[in-house]
Amino acid sequence: MCSPAHAIYSSRHSLSLQGHEFQPQYGVQLIFNNTAQSLLLCAAACSQNPPCRTFDYDSSSHRCRLFEADLTNGAIIAMASQTSIVGSVIL
Repeated sequence: MCSPAHAIYSSRHSLSLQGHEFQPQYGVQLIFNNTAQSLLLCAAACSQNPPCRTFDYDSSSHRCRLFEADLTNGAIIAMASQTSIVGSVIL
């Protein structure tokens, strides 16, 4: 029998349409703002950071932002640029 400390958990990512970014309710919910070479690497960074629930990635600037807020604590907003996308972690 497995204890909760040794349980196996799984998650998946849900992606918005291109041209959107995440706006958290509070600025302190931003936990990472750096660059990543791809959307996949940004999503992997979120998966490896336990508090991360939402991320956005801009393919033109390679900006990757991770947030501890989920979609109920922020908003997905449309951007003029079509190069950004929002991902959320579904546990």
